[in-house]
Amino acid sequence: MMMPGEASSDDCAQEVSPMAGLNQRMREVYFTNLARKKPDPEEEQRLVDLVFESAKRIVVHPSRPRYRKLTQWQAGGTGEFAIEETLDENPTLLDWEQIYLENQEERQPVFHGLLDCSSSMSGEKHLLASIAVAVMLLDSPPAGISLFTFANESRLIRQLGHTESIRETLLRFLRHRPKGFTNIRAGLEAAWKEHQRLGGRRRCVGLLASDGRSTEGGDPLEVAKYFDTLVVLHMQGPGSSIEASRELAAAGNGWCLEVKELSELPHRLYDALRAVAQRGV
Repeated sequence: MMMPGEASSDDCAQEVSPMAGLNQRMREVYFTNLARKKPDPEEEQRLVDLVFESAKRIVVHPSRPRYRKLTQWQAGGTGEFAIEETLDENPTLLDWEQIYLENQEERQPVFHGLLDCSSSMSGEKHLLASIAVAVMLLDSPPAGISLFTFANESRLIRQLGHTESIRETLLRFLRHRPKGFTNIRAGLEAAWKEHQRLGGRRRCVGLLASDGRSTEGGDPLEVAKYFDTLVVLHMQGPGSSIEASRELAAAGNGWCLEVKELSELPHRLYDALRAVAQRGV
């Protein structure tokens, strides 16, 4: 049975194919820049533009979490009649003011993106991860998202509360080359501290892309439990552990989405964001 917001493998295949030509151009620009001793600023911006355009093809419309809000009727009020709640509260319905109205309002959780940036994520994997980053930035409230990478240590790419452009964040992510081992705990700890920095009053949603295995640092399960919802995008591959990814998601009151091919990562991240919206996290 598919999870809410989860796409079938056929859907993923249909979505990935239109990007093939654009991805080829991205590969050319990315690896040409990588080979230079000093990156060409114009080529870097060209790459950022290509990544941004790829992400826009995936994010048809933002999937922001919403919740149901009831208010008592008043002149000039808007919303649909909440018939069940109205009759439960006032069966005789003697006055207009006893009527309840229903509105859907956008919930404002805080999103923390956590991407593996160890040496195993170098090259084309890093490029595909940049599209996933752009998808998350396009689909989430600008000031309500932070972004971290993790290898031996965590690295802050976008600070919570900042409203810099998506292109600026993408450029910073692309300039941060993957290297080192995998310390999932360091990434989770950094995201939680960032959440607490602004008071921690809003719900904390983590989006973690990982193969489930930590090769550095302590047990990440101890930190995962601090999140209100932790969605783990499990990246299949040699040495990966779906069991470890599921344990992380369960500890963080979330769920695990499997990414069988890395080319699916941006689409699966969008699936995760839609699922979060549908559940009203």
